[in-house]
Amino acid sequence: MCNLEEYTVCEADSEEWGRYHAIYRLSNFNEWMPLSFQGEIDRYKKVDFCYWVIKDNKRIGGAFIKPNMLKCVFVIPPFNNKRILIEKLSLYVDSISDRNEDIEVSDADLKSIKDYESFGYKLKIINKLMVCATNTFDVDWEEEYKVINPKIEHSEDMAQLYYETYSKSNFSYISSQSYDFQVSSVNVYFDHIRCMNVPNDWSTLIYHTPTKKLIAACIVGLVNGLPYILDFVVHPKFQRKGLATKMMKRILNLAAGNYPAIRLNVTVGNDAEIFYNELGFISLAENIQMKKLPL
Repeated sequence: MCNLEEYTVCEADSEEWGRYHAIYRLSNFNEWMPLSFQGEIDRYKKVDFCYWVIKDNKRIGGAFIKPNMLKCVFVIPPFNNKRILIEKLSLYVDSISDRNEDIEVSDADLKSIKDYESFGYKLKIINKLMVCATNTFDVDWEEEYKVINPKIEHSEDMAQLYYETYSKSNFSYISSQSYDFQVSSVNVYFDHIRCMNVPNDWSTLIYHTPTKKLIAACIVGLVNGLPYILDFVVHPKFQRKGLATKMMKRILNLAAGNYPAIRLNVTVGNDAEIFYNELGFISLAENIQMKKLPL
């Protein structure tokens, strides 16, 4: 336990914490559109970094806390001073973190930006989840393209495609990602589908037959009970040829028999927002990534 004047931060039972989180955070900040109330609680049964904030022997809020990480902050009525809650949590996280490294807040809400800034955090990016109902589509491919499902032997081609495409991004946090980062990202995908038993035929790789070069990828996982697009990439030289639309329609069609919707995350201001809107995606809550730089 850590005492902060009349406030205390202490570990919580994860299942009970999940119930409060589902009520007091998701009712105001629906970033994931959980499929069921109980399912949202069950997500946290085995989590060991749930915490309460206590004042006068009463719970006034909660959060996920690890060294160098703070997220899922929520207030429990009748307490309503979120700025104070963020201050106490920030002080606590400072006390357990390596101050030679950044401290990350990955899911602040828009209303709290100034509060975090007043305690040393800086805005990194604004993301939002988007969701689209699955539907049936007929998708035809031109002969110059070879469409396959990703296998481990495609890892190097996938990393190279990611690196060549993301390096052209208008967002510096994306364009600065190294080739090694992309290799790691590909490895995470294959680990994910193995652990979660995700069918690899949900994902699409498109090779340009004349050059035998991988030019596009739609990489799909399973998050919170729904298909989730992890990476959606078309090489700059092959954009605006309809490949993105066809890849998206393919996964919407494949998932239609078993899932009501698919989800993805997009950076606010990305041109892809318009594309996703045209395909029927709707935006959920925006969340903010913030960081406190090392001392």
